[in-house]
Amino acid sequence: MTDEVNAVAGPRAAAPREEPPRMPPRFTGAVPWGVAAGAIAWGVAGSVRAAHMTNYPWNVWTPVGYGAVKGVFLGLLAGWCALLSVRACRTAHRPKAGAAALFAGGLLGGLVPGSLRDFLGPPQPRTLRYFDGPRPASEWYWRPLLSEWLIYTVLPALGCAVLLTVGAVVCARSSRRDSAGWVVPALVGMGLLLLPHYAAAGLPAPQGNGDHVNESATAGITVMATGFGLLVSAWVARSRRRRPDQRS
Repeated sequence: MTDEVNAVAGPRAAAPREEPPRMPPRFTGAVPWGVAAGAIAWGVAGSVRAAHMTNYPWNVWTPVGYGAVKGVFLGLLAGWCALLSVRACRTAHRPKAGAAALFAGGLLGGLVPGSLRDFLGPPQPRTLRYFDGPRPASEWYWRPLLSEWLIYTVLPALGCAVLLTVGAVVCARSSRRDSAGWVVPALVGMGLLLLPHYAAAGLPAPQGNGDHVNESATAGITVMATGFGLLVSAWVARSRRRRPDQRS
């Protein structure tokens, strides 16, 4: 009788436990969308800066290009911070909580570097005219500093966090969210390659001495090099994505 009970209970005890089905990964597009959001947000901030440089005709478009390049790296940082925030809070499978964590992490990643530079570094006014003399520290802190910090640090970081969150949430709901890892950087890279031509359209030709002309050319090379780097990274990401498909 005992042997019969063991024979019946043995297979049941040895049967593996059924594990709950794993949820698909979410918000994997936070990093590429952060790059796109940063390029847009800080590119717009650069456009605002360029509008104040009315007597800087030889490279009046360069704040737009440098702002977009700066946004690529700050957006990359914001995307990683957003992704780490989601993982740290363990909200990857809760849409509302995950979106809040994405926004908080993205805002923190885009806000901290510029804030440290503004408040701990020397005065760096970005809206003064070119021919104005250097502003002393006594005239820089408080109202001028807060104004510069709000326009060129807080607002771009906020816009980057909003665009990053919206893009990552929409991407998470899509059935082809894995393609964002190479499609979004590729589009941003193509946009940067075309930016020097369209940003300088209608503006006067570079003037002044050789340094000023070279500065405009250096800005163009920097923007195009960043765009080319994004295209290469998109090609690498697409190649890695196709290899598992070919193996399967």
